[in-house]
Amino acid sequence: MLVKTLLVYVILAALTWSMIVGVDLLGGHSLYSSIRSIHSVFATTTLQEAACIVIFVALPFVNVLYGALKRSRQGRP
Repeated sequence: MLVKTLLVYVILAALTWSMIVGVDLLGGHSLYSSIRSIHSVFATTTLQEAACIVIFVALPFVNVLYGALKRSRQGRP
């Protein structure tokens, strides 16, 4: 169950990335330009914005790990 949930999050991230790149390609940008624009967005973030990004990226993993720990503790007598 743990791997399936993480796989869903990875698939959603890949779909989001492909939609961003796809819209850029439809808009006439090259693939290199699209990937570079994504990189430049993350390169110009402030410390506070980076902290928010890290927290929101980590939340699915924290959720899955918490659920796994909760299930393992409920199985003990």
